[in-house]
Amino acid sequence: MGCQRQATEKITMSGGSLGGGWSAISEGVTSALRREMPGAAITHEVGLDGANAAMVDSGKVQLGLLHSAMVGPALAGEYPYSQRLQNIRGITRIYPDSAYHFVVTAESGITSIEEIKQKKYPLRLSVMYRGSLMETSSRALLEAYGMSYEEIESWGGKIYFRALAATLDLMKDGRLDAIGYTVQYPETQLNEASLTQDFRVLPLSEEAIDSVNRKLGTYATKIPAGTYRFAPADTPTFADVCVLIAYGGMPEEEAYRVTRALHKNLDYLHTVHKALSKLEAADMPRMNLPLHPGAERFYREAGLL
Repeated sequence: MGCQRQATEKITMSGGSLGGGWSAISEGVTSALRREMPGAAITHEVGLDGANAAMVDSGKVQLGLLHSAMVGPALAGEYPYSQRLQNIRGITRIYPDSAYHFVVTAESGITSIEEIKQKKYPLRLSVMYRGSLMETSSRALLEAYGMSYEEIESWGGKIYFRALAATLDLMKDGRLDAIGYTVQYPETQLNEASLTQDFRVLPLSEEAIDSVNRKLGTYATKIPAGTYRFAPADTPTFADVCVLIAYGGMPEEEAYRVTRALHKNLDYLHTVHKALSKLEAADMPRMNLPLHPGAERFYREAGLL
């Protein structure tokens, strides 16, 4: 009888859109895994923030990137999820300080979010992908200021669900007034667009920040003065943490090896993307969802829990 070959271990990670920061981060994470798991077939594929949780929960992919503010709605089956996701578990924190930006064109004349409601401004606003943290953040922020998508559209405005590149093209053509999105700063595409177009990033009120934080589990922060050429002062806002999640049905030993590989390759990950440069071992298990048992076992052995 011939020898029976062992099935190849397959791990797929769902990241972000092509060319975006999450795409680079996904490739860095999968490269770190390949370094320590040479017998495994490890790949990453295009994904979207909120949708990644559903993909992982179903077992269609084993790993995914997710903003932690999406964890609560996922576990509870609240918007944008139609049912409770019970099969997502934590592997590691990836990076903090994914800050909300409310950016308007100087041409719009808007200098504060309050005046949008006061003047019933017919705002043409892009909130990025439907069901992502970017979109749910904008929805929660507008609610904090006493507005809704429907009310803005009743004033003659329009809500767009477009990727950042398409959004910036619309702004350049004068067909869009504002963007609401959550991202690491400084955001490269926004900086490049500001070379030929005038923007303002609007500060959020303390009350609005508190309201969003209570709803989404985000935290208060500031985009530092000078981060963008069009933002000379600190900009109060809120921010979130990006985490790596795993399918709950992933074998414990496999999740253990994944976590160990990332821990062992922290120095490499620091070189992959600026967002990863501050990830430290002590921060890895800090997240707002249950750890995968394999990850938990590694962190306990490493003295991190």
